[in-house]
Amino acid sequence: METTLTARVDDTGHLPLQVRRRIATLLLRHKNHDVTLTLTRTAPARSTSANRRYWSMLRVAAQSLGYDSANDLHEGLALRLLRIGDDPILKTPRRTSTASLDSAAFVLYADAAMRLLIEYGADLSDWDAHPVEAVDAP
Repeated sequence: METTLTARVDDTGHLPLQVRRRIATLLLRHKNHDVTLTLTRTAPARSTSANRRYWSMLRVAAQSLGYDSANDLHEGLALRLLRIGDDPILKTPRRTSTASLDSAAFVLYADAAMRLLIEYGADLSDWDAHPVEAVDAP
């Protein structure tokens, strides 16, 4: 049984009380057993600016390629670039969510998406001039 908790350590080196209580509750489930605790720093999430830039690129590319929406294009790109094994029961394709990507991984994904869009003929020549609006995607 594996549990992952994410919390911010305060400036005195302590976790919030509710997190400490959660850890104590989890430890009770493991009475008289050895456990391994691993602490790692959380990778920074992608910025809202990176997200807006990505969706701006998708809107321009979707129009250029004839997609009905940027979201349709996003789904196709994510399935192509972030594919994981098919669902073991339903046998349907699955992918990693872009929301789960940290900042560095999202930059790599967005760059790969841009290269793929250009390869498929998307005209992104006026993309940088395209206004970056509030994110209009899930």
